[in-house]
Amino acid sequence: MINKFGGPIHPNEVDLIELGMEDSKVLDEEIDRDMLDELASLNTRFSIHAPYSSTENENIRVDLGKRSKKNMKVMKKVFEIASILNAEYVVIHGGNASDDPRYSFLNAISNLRDLSEIADDYSITLLLENIRRGRDRDKVGILPHELLQIIESVAKDNLKIVLDIGHAFLMSDLYAFDLSLYLDMLSPYIYHLHIHDNLGIPEIVDPRYGDQHLPMGHGIIDFAKIFCRLGETNVKNLVLELKTESRTDAMESIEMLRNLMYQPSSRKPLVCISQKSSDF
Repeated sequence: MINKFGGPIHPNEVDLIELGMEDSKVLDEEIDRDMLDELASLNTRFSIHAPYSSTENENIRVDLGKRSKKNMKVMKKVFEIASILNAEYVVIHGGNASDDPRYSFLNAISNLRDLSEIADDYSITLLLENIRRGRDRDKVGILPHELLQIIESVAKDNLKIVLDIGHAFLMSDLYAFDLSLYLDMLSPYIYHLHIHDNLGIPEIVDPRYGDQHLPMGHGIIDFAKIFCRLGETNVKNLVLELKTESRTDAMESIEMLRNLMYQPSSRKPLVCISQKSSDF
């Protein structure tokens, strides 16, 4: 969404940029030091989105559903990039589920335990994202129950949750449970939000829809009800993840966030007391 990477928004117009490793091209087999220096010169804060199991560039692909030295090698470079950019948070996915999903689940726990220890050396907090099931492959870390068990099993203070609202909306529809369950089960661990809209139709049901990453208000997610429960969480950052080249759409979403979710004086999330989880 940032114009440095082909989007419509200037870095100075936002408070934080979440830097994706594949989108930015700052990481391949080695770190692009010149690009990293250029990014460090921007007057903004960063969080980092680590590569994941479906990253197109195989050189930096990370799949925590497998035990692999490559996972650790790539992630150490990601932590180095985060450290240079003074990024406190690195977003990570749980990985692919193999034919035996229990095996992948245990691998993810083991990998996250090791990565949390390494991240601690860089004073970095890892943020495990709730991901979505694709058409052809299942994933580790879709349901709130899975995420909670991973967090409790790893038992590291620097492993928290990023709640992706678009993913949560799709998976709550697919598996027929209330989206509020993510907040019911995970609120103390939620430190970060990914925000985008969709029509609530998972791609496994209809590939024309799925994870659309629409601007806010272009889908059917009721964001107001979700944000009224932010006071139960430990959210530090709100990150818009939009697939749009429209500056108007992007700026409208930014303004909607600022108007609906922040107190103008303190820049802290608003706490609504008129909504309850049963309202979802």
